[in-house]
Amino acid sequence: MRTPRAGRDPFPPRAPLGARLASPGDLRGPTLPRRRRPRYPGPVLAALRGLERDRRHPLTDEPAPPPAPSLAPPAEATASGGAPAGAALPLALRVGVGLVAGCVVATEILLTRLFSVAVWYHFAFFAISLALLGTGAAGFGVHVAQRRLERAASATLLAVGALVLAVAIAAVALVLLGTSPDWFGVGFDPFTRPTARLALVFAAATAPFAAGGFALAVAFARYSGDAPLLYSWDLAGAAAACALVVPALAVAGAPVALVGVAVVAAAAALLLARASPSRRVLTPVAAVTGVALAALAALGPPAGLLRVQHAKGIDLKLVPPELMRWNSFSLVTVLPGMGFKGWGLSPRYHGPFPEQKTLVIDMNAMTTLTRLRSLEDARFASHDLSALAYRLRPGVERACVIGAGGGKDVLAALASGARHVTGAEVNPLIVEEVMRGQYRDFTGGLYARDDVTIVVEDGRAFARRTTDRFDVLLLSMVDTSASTAAGAYALTENSLYTREAFVDFLSRLAPGGVLSVSSASLADLAVGARLTSLARAAVVARGGDPARAIAVVQTPWVGLPGSVLSNVLVKPDGFTEAEVASLERIAAELDFHAAYLPGRAIPPRWLENGVISRIATDRDGAGLAAWLATLPLDVSPTTDDRPFFFYQNRIAHLPIALALGGAAHMFGNGLVVLSKVAVLALLAVLLLLGLPLVLAGGRAHRARGGLPSDLTLVSLLGVSFMLVEIALIQRLSVFLGHPTSTLSVVLLVLLLGGAAGARWIAPRGVRAVQLALGLAGAQALLLAVFAGPLLASGGALPFAGRAAISGILVAPLGLVLGAPFPAVLAAVARRAPERLPWLWAVNAGTGVLGSVLATLISLHAGIGATLVAGAVGYLGGLTLSRRVLTRP
Repeated sequence: MRTPRAGRDPFPPRAPLGARLASPGDLRGPTLPRRRRPRYPGPVLAALRGLERDRRHPLTDEPAPPPAPSLAPPAEATASGGAPAGAALPLALRVGVGLVAGCVVATEILLTRLFSVAVWYHFAFFAISLALLGTGAAGFGVHVAQRRLERAASATLLAVGALVLAVAIAAVALVLLGTSPDWFGVGFDPFTRPTARLALVFAAATAPFAAGGFALAVAFARYSGDAPLLYSWDLAGAAAACALVVPALAVAGAPVALVGVAVVAAAAALLLARASPSRRVLTPVAAVTGVALAALAALGPPAGLLRVQHAKGIDLKLVPPELMRWNSFSLVTVLPGMGFKGWGLSPRYHGPFPEQKTLVIDMNAMTTLTRLRSLEDARFASHDLSALAYRLRPGVERACVIGAGGGKDVLAALASGARHVTGAEVNPLIVEEVMRGQYRDFTGGLYARDDVTIVVEDGRAFARRTTDRFDVLLLSMVDTSASTAAGAYALTENSLYTREAFVDFLSRLAPGGVLSVSSASLADLAVGARLTSLARAAVVARGGDPARAIAVVQTPWVGLPGSVLSNVLVKPDGFTEAEVASLERIAAELDFHAAYLPGRAIPPRWLENGVISRIATDRDGAGLAAWLATLPLDVSPTTDDRPFFFYQNRIAHLPIALALGGAAHMFGNGLVVLSKVAVLALLAVLLLLGLPLVLAGGRAHRARGGLPSDLTLVSLLGVSFMLVEIALIQRLSVFLGHPTSTLSVVLLVLLLGGAAGARWIAPRGVRAVQLALGLAGAQALLLAVFAGPLLASGGALPFAGRAAISGILVAPLGLVLGAPFPAVLAAVARRAPERLPWLWAVNAGTGVLGSVLATLISLHAGIGATLVAGAVGYLGGLTLSRRVLTRP
């Protein structure tokens, strides 16, 4: 059997997969003759037996010279007649790697959206873990099975990996969309109970990442001599995915976009299959698969195949939506009215209710659409606790509603006599498609009235930008319970509920104006106390007296046992005695409970009311902080550095959370979920580190090179990259005020910078890579110290200016973050090439651990501390880099 000539092969490999794996001679067929055929594990590789018969080069029948048993340095390869490293990498290989990497990243982003809708928005965080775990498992599999993969052509393996990736992506989309509601139990606690079927969903969701990770692991192992160049194409493909997924979500929606990614994966398989000796089989299979997936993307929505059928335990066939629209960060659905009468309607209201529709975001966060014929139809809205400020200040000149949604709070302001209402709503779908589109007539053209101005913008950004002053500025239940497009643990980040945000809101009040903020407490979530802490911190920052400037009124929340809706009113100038008396009278008339009023001694009705009173009245700020630290729940004021308003666990609760379930994490106390992910991530890392040693029977120890140093360095790189990436996403999500913007700026710029660093810094030698590691640590430290003040100074800029500042901050860091890992792969390939898939797997697995650590550190110590931890990791890698990069 003859093998093709190396110099004429369209895919000349630059590095072996292992010491006995394919060498630089041939991509299309076996390069190391063996006396017996290898064993092919699994049905996919077994099928390759019949696909490896054509061993001849398509342009010549001449045999290739015997291949070298190991990788030679680039100069030696050139001297011996081979192409210089990087120069001979065929375009098809580079494009194929970029397409596969882009599909993997796009799938990760889109799964965060589908998890948020179909399961629960907290589980969106699992998309990151599943992506890294699947990639790591694939690298581990390649490492363990590399002897059995010796005879398989590289192009065949890459094409099969891309083909399986395409099929797996489409399959996961269909499974998630058709998830049966009984997978999650019954009752009020349906979304928190892990079941075998739920575990099966997450296990199935790893399949695309395992397939894509397999293809990438093979590519980097067999072409590790060109790892910097190949890695730059990998990151460039991932960056392109970040740029394209956002508009794809807005145009097609998550399910169709996900199948579209599967089509791209099939195209990558077709490209790679054409260079395979099995091209006569793989090429038509890839082509047919691509056509079938394209037909599914085009015909699936009309046929109902790519529509959400089950979400969060709700069978939408029983409650058919009237409207369902996707955009880049939400699924907006309009359902028939469900008898909703407000978050905290006064028990004294017995008037009529107009017809309503139910508008939900990601099948969870709810608002209402009200049929409006005259303002008399909105009379019920003025009896809600959230509208209490308008009874204290009737007939105001200008009111502002942050999170206008379906217009309930706008109606309350108009019904209370406000002459003009400005509403800020971040979701353009709600404004354009719903309120000004399909339901314009139903809502009486509410958002087209002359006395209503609606701005499509994040509320925090609007407050920073506008020069208007308002008599009442209102936020009522503005939590979306929807994950960001980035998926970076979007449980509790909220730019509206921080000390700095409250200062921004107070600065927009006219003289005598009132800030009104309403949200709900549960039995194990003291939201009223935390709102009071924020109000106190903002008033103190402006030099006011919180004991006179704060009032808190409460009522039971939508009839749930143990739940309380708190309306915190803040008047920076301080409430007058007449206003306090008025609030006391109004609360009694509407059968609300005054939890705290300035100068009044009120017996606590609910457990947290005593805490609310002390927060408002304690004159000793340091003593109050020390006392709050002793409470079971953390109700200290959140900041832009710790913007996790609904997260009230303490780090000491971590062991307890491992054994708990319950519904607390549905509303932000995500330690129940996060603790279990942390344990799984740690176990995965230990397995990836230790299991190859056991299976190798000591061979890995005898291989040339320092195994402990290699494993330690790639582990540090995996953890540190995720620490820095997630910290940047969290920090800039507060600054930019929009999840899509954060994704576009942070990931796109970071990955493009990384691609440039891998291409131009990694090949320039040890000193260049060490400089990159040092600069990565230094820049992370500088961002930890100076990013907050710098971003605060640019908060009033228009979005383009804020995006430019974000890009300037991220780009230099991305440039140096992309260099170390491919340089390590290239260095290890010269002395222990069989180790490369293992290092790939360990880097991905430790990335999972890094994402969990980043979240835990940010939650409990702040985003700045997470950046410091990432800096320490990169500086630790600097101390090991020379040993790894220069070892012969």
